[in-house]
Amino acid sequence: MNCRMYPGADCDTDHQLLVVTGKIRLAKRQTQQSITVMPLNLEELKKEEAVQFAAEVTNRFTALEAARDQVTQENLWKGIKTVLLEVARETIGSVKSQKK
Repeated sequence: MNCRMYPGADCDTDHQLLVVTGKIRLAKRQTQQSITVMPLNLEELKKEEAVQFAAEVTNRFTALEAARDQVTQENLWKGIKTVLLEVARETIGSVKSQKK
């Protein structure tokens, strides 16, 4: 950090001009990279699991529909998202990673 004062600067005031040169070190932005999302096995939806998936989603949406007037739009969207992802993980599962 470097600091310099210029007392003779003509600024039409009683104050003295101060110039500071320095470096700002910012902290790294933390991201949510530790959360890995496994891709869903969409091939299972072509089989009989599609009927089970649809029934489970319908059941959970009816429960979510009852509380629709009491929540905000943001919370409603989060509820829909979590319902779909939870049901998908339970019924169709995720793709197994294949090592080459």
